[in-house]
Amino acid sequence: MMVRRLSQSMGLDKPPKRSVKTADTIFGIIEYLLETGGTGVTEIAASQDLAESTVHSHLATLLNHEYVVKEGTTYRMSLKHLDHGIRTREELLLTQAGRPVIDELSNDTGEVAWVLVEEHGKAVYLLKSTGEKAVRTRGRIGKRTSMHDIAAGKAMLAHLPESTVEDIIGEFGLPERTENTITERDELYEELETVRERGYAVNRGETIRKVRAVASPIIWEDDVCGAVGVAGPKHRMSGDRFTETLPKKVLEAADTIELELEYR
Repeated sequence: MMVRRLSQSMGLDKPPKRSVKTADTIFGIIEYLLETGGTGVTEIAASQDLAESTVHSHLATLLNHEYVVKEGTTYRMSLKHLDHGIRTREELLLTQAGRPVIDELSNDTGEVAWVLVEEHGKAVYLLKSTGEKAVRTRGRIGKRTSMHDIAAGKAMLAHLPESTVEDIIGEFGLPERTENTITERDELYEELETVRERGYAVNRGETIRKVRAVASPIIWEDDVCGAVGVAGPKHRMSGDRFTETLPKKVLEAADTIELELEYR
């Protein structure tokens, strides 16, 4: 069993020149159902620029395969997707190696601890452990987000090939989340160089103004396969704790996960 490395190919997969139109339509419907939390045929047809009969046929197929449920005239996603997601996560070696480590990290720091991976140019929240003082953040298991504005994302970007980083920037840009977000390519590259030199990355309120984070890359067999970090409110993530104590703890956590991966 192998760790899922990034998006299998160390970055963005190149889309095929041709795709299957029916599959594109089905996934468009699925994405819309996820976005709305559930809706009817008429609304889906209008949003996807499809005939209602076409939408009804696709929904009937999804219903037959138990990927949606129907409540009156409303369709929504089924929990079958949850089964697939959990099974995929639990099969990853990184999940097995990382879970006990972030449990210890969150207990030790009192903050929320995460393990994230990169997939298709996005950071994906893989594991979470909540300390006794942890505050709620925008992260949630399975969420896919931009990489340039979070500590774990920058920790991984710093160890990807420059061509891959360029592909990611070209595809998603460097959108501004707060006034602290890095939005210039040269500034990001300077930040990534600093990450490589000191071994960890920080988020100085770049996603949410009053939330900071520290993260370290997880390197296995010379490839970055994820990142581990802690996040918390600005008033606790400051001073020596932010610049010395927490970086030391996430570096130790990353080392432990790497050793676990090696010996598993």
